[in-house]
Amino acid sequence: MLEYEDLSPGVKEKIEELARQNGWSLDRAVEELIIEGIAMGGLTLAVRPKAKIVAIECATNLLGQKRATPDPN
Repeated sequence: MLEYEDLSPGVKEKIEELARQNGWSLDRAVEELIIEGIAMGGLTLAVRPKAKIVAIECATNLLGQKRATPDPN
């Protein structure tokens, strides 16, 4: 979650300037930035690292699959 108090002084200054220019409260300015970020695809860039893929080993017939056939080549 984005906390205004945790932002760097430079970022806070830019948000305050945006709020002053548009006559918004700080909450509104932060909300507008978040909405714009989402609209620009920000959530697709700010994802958590992918989890490891773990193979599940069991008999393939238990999974409803046919057994692997040997490669004819």
